[in-house]
Amino acid sequence: MESVKNMFLKKWVAGNIAVYTGALGFLHPLIAHGLTGDHDRLLTTPQFIMHTLSLFVFMFFLVRMQNKLFQRMGKRNALTGIWPFLFVAPWVFWLGYYTLFVPFDILFMFLSIGIINALQLKPLMKSPAKWIWQCILGYLLAAVAGIVIGLGAFLLYYKNLQGIARDMATWISISIPAAIVVACYFRYIFSNQIVWPGMDASGRIPGAEAHFSKAA
Repeated sequence: MESVKNMFLKKWVAGNIAVYTGALGFLHPLIAHGLTGDHDRLLTTPQFIMHTLSLFVFMFFLVRMQNKLFQRMGKRNALTGIWPFLFVAPWVFWLGYYTLFVPFDILFMFLSIGIINALQLKPLMKSPAKWIWQCILGYLLAAVAGIVIGLGAFLLYYKNLQGIARDMATWISISIPAAIVVACYFRYIFSNQIVWPGMDASGRIPGAEAHFSKAA
């Protein structure tokens, strides 16, 4: 059990840093701005399509990474639960963008990820009710870290850069701190919350009490 747990937690950290940095930090600005260029607050139709496509790509890689980790414990299939991520997260991103503008697009997207994960992963946790608020809080903290550091870096260093360089530098500065928070925060939460193989929902290994009583 311990080897499965340790491997899962290590891969959770590495996987989230890779997906957030690669798919959100690098691929998102590359797809969203690389072909359609800079935009004002109101996007053209091609710009809107490419931005949405880039968010679909991010969600696909994120869900696949998460599910592959839980699949190692026989808990999930590779694309289990992907549809809420594809249908909800990109559209709440646009809701935040077109109502309250930046950075609420980022905040709303991260909160939607937190809410979906809170509901979908709840059956795998020892304390499902506690997990709900832990999960949403984790993604709220990740969003705040990404917004403060990423947009702060934009205002201090990147705003005078041109084209794709400015967008990529900004999104990498958003995604890395967010990834670190998600990776490290949930590493701690999962180590105490997940019902690992060979463990019941109370966190005990079935039969351990009997073995102990016999030994005593």
